[in-house]
Amino acid sequence: MIDKRQKAIDAFGAFIADFVRDLNQLSEEGWFILVEGQRDEKALRRLGFEGHLASLSSIRRRGMEAFEGSRKVVILTDLDREGAVLASRYLKALTHEGVRVSLAERRRLKHASKGVFLHIENLSRFADSPNYDGAQIPPSRSPSPGVQA
Repeated sequence: MIDKRQKAIDAFGAFIADFVRDLNQLSEEGWFILVEGQRDEKALRRLGFEGHLASLSSIRRRGMEAFEGSRKVVILTDLDREGAVLASRYLKALTHEGVRVSLAERRRLKHASKGVFLHIENLSRFADSPNYDGAQIPPSRSPSPGVQA
């Protein structure tokens, strides 16, 4: 018999598969995903994200060139207090530069995680789970990020 905790973990694993597929779709539509660091990048790659990624350090080094000309960015910082501060800071900075910015996917992940996962890098645990197979889960809704102006 599967306990409640295991059911919740399995459900979150299915959510993560949908979530990563939606991030890939957004990237195909020209959106860049902005994460805090290299471990976050690696975690998303392990989960099957194949799209455009930029980290905060790449922005500090390269400025807007880190987005390779894209004017659309999904901010996906950690779900803790520090991540919220960074998201707010980059939301302001990027919109000031005329970039279309979305926090919708960050909010969606935060809601689904229910406080269990706070750090993007920890999501890679699902890549090793026997129940995680993002390729076999049917397509979800077409993502349409809530744009912050």
